[in-house]
Amino acid sequence: MSIMSRGLGTRVCAVALAVVFAAAWAAAARADAITDANVVDAVAAAKTPADHQALYAYFMSKAEAAKSQVEMHQRMAAAFSGKMRENLKTHCDALIGTYKKQAKDYTALAKEQQQLAGGK
Repeated sequence: MSIMSRGLGTRVCAVALAVVFAAAWAAAARADAITDANVVDAVAAAKTPADHQALYAYFMSKAEAAKSQVEMHQRMAAAFSGKMRENLKTHCDALIGTYKKQAKDYTALAKEQQQLAGGK
């Protein structure tokens, strides 16, 4: 193998690697670009696997945020005592139920987007 052909092979590999990194970066940028304000438009416009993967990431982040709220309200309900505890426990238990449902629903939406992207 000549020095010239090895150099060409190295350049081809470098270009291929750059294309892979650019595609991954673009998908990550799309996920960051999806917000509560534009998610409806993103869902309506989703056509490519990368679009659906970005929506998957968005919905999973929403599910994780809801799970975080569940944990916070569980700790909060346990932190109070006396009469205040009973009032706040009722309040926290209601929110825990709401956030658990949100987490379940967002996870289901994320899985649907993953399937549309060609994933599992």
